[in-house]
Amino acid sequence: MRVTLPQLRTVLLAQSIEQVDAGRTLVSQADWDEATRTAVAAARQRGAQRVGAGDVVLERADTVARRASGRDTTVAALHEPGAAGRWLARGLPLLALAMGLAIDRIANAHRVDLLSPPLLIVLAWNLCVYLLMAWRAWRPPATGLPLLQGLRHLTRRLGTGRGRVLAARITADFHARWWAHTADLQVQRAARVLHLCAAAWGAGIALSLLLRGLVVRYQFGWESTFLDAAQVHAIVSVLFWPLAVLFGTAPFTLQEIAATQNFAGEGAGGSRWVWMYVGLLALVVVLPRLALAAWARWREARWQARIDPGDAAFDALRAALPGDLLIGLHGPLADVLHNAPVQTPQGDRLQFGDARQPVDAVLAWTTDAPPPAWQGAPVLALRWEDFGASWVLEPVLFDRLTVALPAQQHTLGRLRAAWVERNELRFHQSLQALARHLREVAQPAPSGETGDATAQSARYAQQVQTLDAALRTLHGQPPAPLLHESNALLPAMRRTGTAALAVGTSAGAAAGAAAGAKAGALIDIGTGGLTLGAGTALGALLGGTTAWVLRSLQKKDDGDALLRHAVEAACTHYLVIAHLERVPPADAARLAERWRAEVTGTVAAHGDALAAALRRTGPGDDAIQAVQALLHTMLTGILRRSFAAAATAAPADAA
Repeated sequence: MRVTLPQLRTVLLAQSIEQVDAGRTLVSQADWDEATRTAVAAARQRGAQRVGAGDVVLERADTVARRASGRDTTVAALHEPGAAGRWLARGLPLLALAMGLAIDRIANAHRVDLLSPPLLIVLAWNLCVYLLMAWRAWRPPATGLPLLQGLRHLTRRLGTGRGRVLAARITADFHARWWAHTADLQVQRAARVLHLCAAAWGAGIALSLLLRGLVVRYQFGWESTFLDAAQVHAIVSVLFWPLAVLFGTAPFTLQEIAATQNFAGEGAGGSRWVWMYVGLLALVVVLPRLALAAWARWREARWQARIDPGDAAFDALRAALPGDLLIGLHGPLADVLHNAPVQTPQGDRLQFGDARQPVDAVLAWTTDAPPPAWQGAPVLALRWEDFGASWVLEPVLFDRLTVALPAQQHTLGRLRAAWVERNELRFHQSLQALARHLREVAQPAPSGETGDATAQSARYAQQVQTLDAALRTLHGQPPAPLLHESNALLPAMRRTGTAALAVGTSAGAAAGAAAGAKAGALIDIGTGGLTLGAGTALGALLGGTTAWVLRSLQKKDDGDALLRHAVEAACTHYLVIAHLERVPPADAARLAERWRAEVTGTVAAHGDALAAALRRTGPGDDAIQAVQALLHTMLTGILRRSFAAAATAAPADAA
């Protein structure tokens, strides 16, 4: 992934902060999460269907770096470095030029020595550099210069000390990452500056000769203990051969060399010697170095910063990154979950795709072949009764998906938590609706309805319809069709003289269960909504339970019996609404029978506590909370026992 140099600096700084500041003292975890959410939202606004690390890394890093920079000046200097580096790169060549000018001579201020050791050293040094560069160019590419490797090692050592200030450790870690990513760029920058310094040094020496010649009369020539004129002529001919070949300058003759022995030459004739020196410096030092500096600058301009979002350095980002998962559901009753997508606060999304969309995984509970668009996805075999029969089993879905999609472990963990939280919230709100309904039912009849069983029964019917509407809204069910007590289509009432004991309740609840047997048939009517349609459950309550209440009021039965019946009807209605379209027709009768026994037995076991809570005086919220707490215990037990076998089923394997 290509990035600009400032973007690379920001990304590496954010990585250093994330790695070093494990305690989140500089940038809090909330700030990290907010930066991730903001970056994800921006990526989705740009049209990214599935947000990856590369879609958010730049914006997330920029947000984190800015927040950290606002809290620490050292980090701010790393994020937006000053111009010191640029001024240094410009100032060093100028300094080299000034030093070359300051020398003002080659060995002697009044002499031009044909065999000047300083001049020969300057030329030899530059020629050695050129040979070394040519040798390195033929070698295989190295991983980095030893000097840069040493700097990276040093910065990492400096950043490992626990006792060091946080900003200092972040600085050391950042520089280690910076050198690792920009080693080639730093090499080219250093080469450019060094070549410019060498060119400036040579130019300074040449200028010193020319400027000094304006005010000094040079003596030129040579002297030697071991060399004669012929040998010096040979050396000078080789030394100035490039000038003679390229520019056609006349070479020195043997007579001219012999005439200048012991610096015998002086006057205007020395200008030729000076210009020969200047030309040699320009040809061997200044021009090649400027060309090499230009080459380094061109390579520096062509260098492109890159980051790899798949690198291990971005593991923390990928773990925090929200995922977009599309799961295929293959089997009957799949529509129950199709309209239940979930999204986490971090931005993770889980959706269920149709047969035309490629998906990440397929959840199958049928032997039929998946649609063609799903063929490439892993297939996870899982029975519907293991996860779809009730909302209490749905977390199993994420446990199994983690096996099929191990790379999405963090995403699935967050989605699982969000899914469970949504179910728990809906359950809590359903309990509130049930508690409010039962409190209203338990309230004494208004003065105008006292003794009027028909009016009280009608008021109860209205309360049942209000409860039904609230539960349907919470569970995403459409409103029930308008039903009237006189024409509601009801299934045949099942008459029984005994009530089955609730599974898991004590034997002492048997008497209470038997006392509630006369309401057991009405519960069978309510559970008929599992198979006879969405309107049947409400029809059962309006037709069956209202009629039972009316008869009980006319007979002036015990008020506790009426309350128990209202609780049984309300709990049964919640179970039906929460499991509409989830129960296969073949299992509906069995589940209805179980719920009839569970509800009647559980209500009987908690009868006294329920009666006390429903008749409790005091602030309305406190009374409702007391009823809600009892309902939570009752319904949680019923749900767990009803689906205990499926919940403990052995995990299935991904195909």
